[in-house]
Amino acid sequence: MAFSLKTKKARAVLNVIFSVGAAVVIFGALAKIEHWGGAMGRALEVGMLCETFVFVLMAFQPAEENYYWERFFPDINVSPEEEEKRTGSKFKPTFLNLPANGHARNPALNEMDKMLQEADVTPANLKRLSDNFQRLGTTVEKMSDVADVVTVTGEYTQHTREASAALVKMRDVYSNAANAVASFNNSAQSTHEFHSQIQQMTKNLASLNAIYELELQDTNNHLKAMNHFYSNLSAASQSMAGTIEDSRKTQEQVALLAKNLSNLNAVYGNMLSAMQGSRH
Repeated sequence: MAFSLKTKKARAVLNVIFSVGAAVVIFGALAKIEHWGGAMGRALEVGMLCETFVFVLMAFQPAEENYYWERFFPDINVSPEEEEKRTGSKFKPTFLNLPANGHARNPALNEMDKMLQEADVTPANLKRLSDNFQRLGTTVEKMSDVADVVTVTGEYTQHTREASAALVKMRDVYSNAANAVASFNNSAQSTHEFHSQIQQMTKNLASLNAIYELELQDTNNHLKAMNHFYSNLSAASQSMAGTIEDSRKTQEQVALLAKNLSNLNAVYGNMLSAMQGSRH
């Protein structure tokens, strides 16, 4: 919608709508002031609705584009009268020298074209100059090829020397590698012997572990037997302690019985004496 409102026709239609809406509002205000009745009394309400629609429509109106013509025409805001007072001569309008495409041509380009024409710089002369530069470049390249041959020969000699030195270093490296391989083989033999010794030691440790397990099992059985013996001994000791207590109580009862028997004998003796005395 904003794109369609940029056209000249759309601006004219908007201008008509704004004017009609303002006229309706003014007419409604007049009817309200004069207290006109009937349909005229509703004119203000209709005008306010029209004004609301107008303001909503104005929200979609695109902004005016401002062009800074002063950058290209510094005296665009100067009136002809001020120009005549400043220059002292009659004002003359300046016509733009526009090309066929409608764009203004830069004066500096006009001066450049004039200088090129005076120097007889034509496309044909420029082509001949380009051909001469190409021939010069070809000659320079050939001269550089000769220099390159000499340089390449020297570089080949230098590279040959470097290759010889590299071969000597490579020989030393292979010799060191052979020594390292021999040392590695010796180390491998020593490692094999060490591995055999480790295996033998592992077997011995396994045998010792089996013997230790048997001894540990015998010791455990012996400890169990000792614990059982000590348990029985403790029970026997407790039984003997009970027997001693019972013997002590029996001895006390026997002593008490002997005492009672002694008292009973005394009683019987007294009774017997009393009975004998009564007979006499």
